[in-house]
Amino acid sequence: MNILFIENFKLFKKLTSVKTIGGIETNTNDIIKDLRKKGHNIWVLNKEKKPKWAEKGEIDIIAASTFDPITYFQISKYKKKYKQKAAVVIHGHTTVEDLAGNFVPDKPIFNTIFKYWLKLLYGQAHLLITPSEFSKECLINIQTSMTYPIYVVSNGICIEEFKEINEYRINFRRFLSQHFDIPEDAIVIINVGLSWKKKGVKTFGDIAERLPEYYFVWVGPINKNPEIDEVIKLDNVIFTGFYDDIREAYYGADLFLNTSWVENQGIPIIEAAICKLPVVARDLSAFDWVAHEHSCYKAQDIDEFVKGIKKIVSNSDFKHKIVENACNDATELHDFDKIGEKIENLYYKAIKVKKIWDRKRNK
Repeated sequence: MNILFIENFKLFKKLTSVKTIGGIETNTNDIIKDLRKKGHNIWVLNKEKKPKWAEKGEIDIIAASTFDPITYFQISKYKKKYKQKAAVVIHGHTTVEDLAGNFVPDKPIFNTIFKYWLKLLYGQAHLLITPSEFSKECLINIQTSMTYPIYVVSNGICIEEFKEINEYRINFRRFLSQHFDIPEDAIVIINVGLSWKKKGVKTFGDIAERLPEYYFVWVGPINKNPEIDEVIKLDNVIFTGFYDDIREAYYGADLFLNTSWVENQGIPIIEAAICKLPVVARDLSAFDWVAHEHSCYKAQDIDEFVKGIKKIVSNSDFKHKIVENACNDATELHDFDKIGEKIENLYYKAIKVKKIWDRKRNK
């Protein structure tokens, strides 16, 4: 296949002053890399020189993974330009529920605007791919009439890239010691990702306040807001900002704590599971691939978060059980080698869907 891929992460980074957009950017890069490995031709718009096959109009797929206005107009432009052949596939990482309180204030007016915006954007697709049943349900809810099929495919991770190296833990512990005076033998509990409000910054601080004997470290780009300003006053809470090699953080920590109020999938939990880092997470629909007290500890309030952390730290048998089960489940469900095949097959399916649409329109 000849694929035109549209992504505008550079725009997001400029607007938010962060070095990475997290799971969406990682997944997009993995998809592009995997499709090229499988022998498909990719032209990443605005990043690469236009290839000869694109100049000749030989494009089979227009794929996109960002949700900004520029992405919308680029899809519209090239969909029209290559309308005779190209099918449109949109990776629907973004929902109204995920946006609210992150990129925009969690206010009814903004939620309404983004509902119609996403409806307009995704309506351009011949086929939509989204990472979980939860995000699929969210996307169905914004439609008045379905014009495209939606398929659930995990974002997945490249498992081989997360194999343990002894230096990972040493490097992260040394970093914490040198920059934040955290003893190298301390119990370190991490969260990973952008520090948006809906990622549960306040909850993270509330838990840390209940457990002053442990260090709580948030690894990822800092989105300055009043909640961070308040939480960071605690002696045992650290926000590291962007960290170059996230694998060092996973292998250098003792427990992974996810306090988010909403996730469409939550790649850091998958990464933590692969690194055999025990997980305590809010009981969200997106995390239905892990089971309470089987492969993680799920919580609904501060008391349950605290109870889960204490149980994992104090009970080595329980900790061993959940990390082994989580690693096995993550390997089975989220290995990108399997995910890549599914995405490739859905791109082929999109071409068939477009042909069916075209035949119906021409009748």
